[in-house]
Order: sequence, then structure tokens, then C-alpha cells
Amino acid sequence: MQTESRRLYKLDNLKLLLIFLVVLGHVADLYADASRATGCLRFIIYSFHMPLFLFVSGLVGKRNIRERRYDHIAAYFFLFVFIKLITFAANWATTGKLPPAALFSDRSEPWYAFCLFAFSLITVFLDKLKPAYVLIFSVLLACYAGYDKTIGDLFNLSRILVFYPFFYLGYWLDAETVCAFFSKKRLIPIALALLAVGIVITVVFYDKISYAKYFFTGRQPYRIILRSPEWGVTHRLLCYAVSVLAGCAVLTLTPQRRLGFLTGVGARSVQIYALQRTAMILYFRLLNKPFHLEGCFTSRLILYEVLVSLGVTAVCALPIWTPLFRAVMHTFRPKSAGESLPDGALPDGREPELKVSE
Repeated sequence: MQTESRRLYKLDNLKLLLIFLVVLGHVADLYADASRATGCLRFIIYSFHMPLFLFVSGLVGKRNIRERRYDHIAAYFFLFVFIKLITFAANWATTGKLPPAALFSDRSEPWYAFCLFAFSLITVFLDKLKPAYVLIFSVLLACYAGYDKTIGDLFNLSRILVFYPFFYLGYWLDAETVCAFFSKKRLIPIALALLAVGIVITVVFYDKISYAKYFFTGRQPYRIILRSPEWGVTHRLLCYAVSVLAGCAVLTLTPQRRLGFLTGVGARSVQIYALQRTAMILYFRLLNKPFHLEGCFTSRLILYEVLVSLGVTAVCALPIWTPLFRAVMHTFRPKSAGESLPDGALPDGREPELKVSE
């Protein structure tokens, strides 16, 4: 048995899919009210993409936590501030008006970077506890959070509580074991069946279940989402189950081999995430203002959304942005000979390789 350093390409391929879905979900937000088909598409994406993304973040972010690499953990906070600044500047430049400024209150992309910063610090302090107890307690706390009206966007507290179980589950599990398990061919029919059932249920019953989108975003208290907020825990747990099942299905269907340059694009997922909102602001406000449609305009609109999302993803993945991204991720980090680069910030924007035994 020889041990060599190589990437788990399944995770890179998965991150490529997920970051594309992040962009597509944000584009779909612009048209969901005009098109039922787009609303269904957005609902399906939101049901699993961020829980799965945070699960993967936990899988690949173990080293920062276990080695107490606080300077690397702080990089997520600097990324959060960077995204806030460039989106603020883009909104100001394209509207001519100063947008509202709220450094520690978020409804859009920066929350993910802030949550990674918070999740890493929280896990450092919980690292000595039994993982099963931490996971159970975090789920119970997430269920309680929906009842507290003071928990919301400030410091992204609601999302921290709601999404932490997914991050911690990824941190708890071994990346090689996860990739090996979900690469079993016998799981593919089950995964296809789960996704097919989920899509059919969404399309048929969308008008009745569309409110669950607010559970998947992790921001709103039960009293705003439900007429009977006392049933909030049941809805939260059901949505958790949907996210887990859909995430497992997508992970199973993700190829485990290298897909040429596409796999390399997936390895730049954090860079794409940091830049995609600014790219969308510039495109929609300067080049092509969103058009508003009446009724259920389906195939052409979804095709347009997919093409725009592909373009935004491709532009944000360009290597020309990597020096800027690297500078942000290395802010205030002292340089030393032989120092390894942080998880999520290699010189070309890629994330670090994992040790795999063969």
C-alpha cells in the first residue's frame, strides 16, 4: 500500500455543480414570481444546494480546525468583508445611489463566508466533545431557533444555527470514506428514483409546498412562515430530511473521475462564490435588465437562466481573478518558509489536495 497525494475529484466535481446551482438559483430568483417553472427550479435547488455545500466545506476544512490555524480561519472573515465591499461598490456604481450598509446583517451571499468563519471557531471549541452529542444538540438548537423572534439576519445567527449541523456532519465524517461510499454503483438507481420523486412532487404540489423555501434558506422564524408556528419543529425536521436525501442522491450521481478542465473550475468554487453577485449586478443592470413576463413562460426562460448562469460561472472562474482572490484570503497572514497554504486558497484558487491511500 502506497500513499500518494491526489485530489478527490468527486468533491471538485460536486463543488462545480453546486457553485453553478448557487448562481442559477440567484438568477432564478429574478424570475420566480413570473414563471411557475422557474419557481419549481428554484425550490429544487434551494432544497439541497447550501446544506450540501456546507457539508463539503466541513469535509475539506478539518485541518484548519484540528491544527487551530486561526489565521486561516480568519481568511473567511476577510472574504466576507471583501464580498460586502465589492457588492456595495457594484450597487452604488450601477444605481448612482448609496445602498443600505449593514456589515453584520445579511440576506445574500456574504452570509456563507461569515458562517464558515463562525462554524470553524465554534467547532474548535467543541472539538473535544463526542460528535454524536454535538450533532444532536445542534439539531435541537436549530429547531428551537425558529421560535425565537430575536434570532434573524443579525450576525447571520439564524443561518449559523440552522446550517451548522450540516457543516459539523461533514467535519465529523472522513472525506475518503464518504466519497468511496457514494461511489457505489448500486446506489445510482436509488439516487435517480429519489430525485425523480422529488421533482415530480415539486412540480405537482408546488403551490402548496412553496412556503418551505423559507425553511431551506434558514432565515425566517416559524411565525412568519407558518400559520401554525407550533408545528415549526416538524417542518424543520422534514426539510432537514429532504436536504439530506437530495444531497445524498446528488453526491451519488456526481462523477468520481477527473472531468478535464471542468474539475479544475470546481476547485475554484470559493473564488466563483466571491465574485458571482458582483458579476450578476453588472450584467443585469448594465447589459441586460431582467425582463418581466406574465404567466408561465417555461422552456425559453429556463434556457436563458441556464445560459446566463454558465456565463457568470465561467467569467468568475477565470484565472485573472486569482491574484485578487489570493490576496484577500492571505490578508494579514504572516509568510514563513515552508508554510502550507490554507484550506480553500491555493495559489491558483484551488483547494488543497487530500491524502489518499491506494
